[in-house]
Amino acid sequence: MSRLYLVRHGQPLARYDQDHDPGLDGVGRAQAEAAAAELASLGPLPVIASPLRRTRETAVPFERRWDVTASVDPRVGEIKSPTEDLTERSAWLAEIIR
Repeated sequence: MSRLYLVRHGQPLARYDQDHDPGLDGVGRAQAEAAAAELASLGPLPVIASPLRRTRETAVPFERRWDVTASVDPRVGEIKSPTEDLTERSAWLAEIIR
């Protein structure tokens, strides 16, 4: 039987209402390293990331440990918000996660 391991991105540099595509902050990079260390014995495995910077940066420790290159696949991205305006995006997100 196949298994799928999902790893959420580490802590981003900015919130959803502050930046369209933030990378990881120091805590997020440490979280990504810790996740890769925790799952190291499972690999090497294929790594798939969304096009978002924070997910690509989360994939980096897995790439290094397993000597693989992450595939970037837009199908694993976030739900597209109806607006690019950061304030409106924040209100929209608050509404859909209620």
